[in-house]
Amino acid sequence: MEKVTYYASIDGISLEHMVRYGKFDMRVKHFHNEYEIFYILEGERLFFFNNRNFIASKGDLILVDTNLIHMTKSVSEDDTGHNRIILYVSSRRMQDLDRKYPTLQLVRFFHQHYGVYHLTPGQQEQFMDLYYLFKQECREKEHNYKQAVELAVTSYFLRLTRELDYQAQEGPLGPDIGKYRHVYEIADYLSEHCEETLSLDDLAARFFLSKYYACRVFKEVTGYTISEYINIHRIQKAKRYLEETDLSVARIADLVGYGTMTHFEKTFKTYMTVSPLKYRKTLNIVTHTNHPANP
Repeated sequence: MEKVTYYASIDGISLEHMVRYGKFDMRVKHFHNEYEIFYILEGERLFFFNNRNFIASKGDLILVDTNLIHMTKSVSEDDTGHNRIILYVSSRRMQDLDRKYPTLQLVRFFHQHYGVYHLTPGQQEQFMDLYYLFKQECREKEHNYKQAVELAVTSYFLRLTRELDYQAQEGPLGPDIGKYRHVYEIADYLSEHCEETLSLDDLAARFFLSKYYACRVFKEVTGYTISEYINIHRIQKAKRYLEETDLSVARIADLVGYGTMTHFEKTFKTYMTVSPLKYRKTLNIVTHTNHPANP
């Protein structure tokens, strides 16, 4: 059961406050073109990103980079729920902020410093001040309220770049424990070799494990099956090819490891909701909208 207690969105910046009751595991294992600033008011969550598991608890802030493969789930079976606030900033809006305030280098900051942070009481108060200001501005809608929200968010990001103690960043869960060490090694290998043909037998032999054990602990630790993890990394690479090159869809399918266009298109649509061709057309529309031709 869940309850959205607040939601508002302004031009690529949105805020969501949600309370979930009982055990909850993210059903969609994903990456997206948004930055997430995830704050935990109550409870704890298990985050998986960068091929590692991290535990975040009350008062922690989690920075999620755009296009970062991630998922979150309950820490234990008897989880009683959690209360969290997420500030979302679209990739386009973050780039706009970088153009307005180039010395902040926000895109670079999130790319280099995503992770779980233990906030001081003062830093926790700063986040809640931003939350209350966002709500007030969106409720009252006074003159230039959108600009007020943008300035408040930018000011908060400025504080993050100054005040976050990167040495106090939460480390991964259990790197010296057998099952975590095995899974982390497998995840690293899959992310680096996802475009290759990888069989369970080959993986099991490479890491001196039974394939049944490898499948079981990989799903248990990461929340993904091995085939899901290979596919999501392939689709992430395909997405980048579609965005950054003029390669044909068929060539991209081959580069990321799909033997047939049908398989590639079906898998791409599973994670991106649209076909590769439609996704590329969407990119063209956005580009033309942001950069209109001279009259």
